[in-house]
Amino acid sequence: MRKIEKQMIQAIREKRDWKSSNTKVVQVRSNGINYAYIYLHDNHIATATPDTWDRAPFANPNRDTFRYWPTATTRSRLRALGVNASIKNHCAVLDGMTL
Repeated sequence: MRKIEKQMIQAIREKRDWKSSNTKVVQVRSNGINYAYIYLHDNHIATATPDTWDRAPFANPNRDTFRYWPTATTRSRLRALGVNASIKNHCAVLDGMTL
C-alpha cells in the first residue's frame, strides 16, 4: 500500500477531512451516520463508513467512475479501501464482474 493510501485510510479512521496530491477524503454526517467520501482528481470513487471501519474495512465503490476511468491509480485507491478492483483488457472489473 502506498503512503498516500495509508494516509487516506488514517483520515477515514479519524473521521477528518484530508487532501494530498490528487486524493481527498471529505467527511459528512447524515441522519446520525458518518460517511467518508473519497475523491481522486475531484471524481468520487468510493464512500466509506468510518464508524464501522475497524470492524469492516470496506468502501462502496462508485461503479460509474471506475467504469469510465479504469486507471491504475483508481484501482490502487479502491484496493486500499478493501474493494476487489482490477482492470482486464482495459475494462474495469469489480468482484470479478466487468463493468
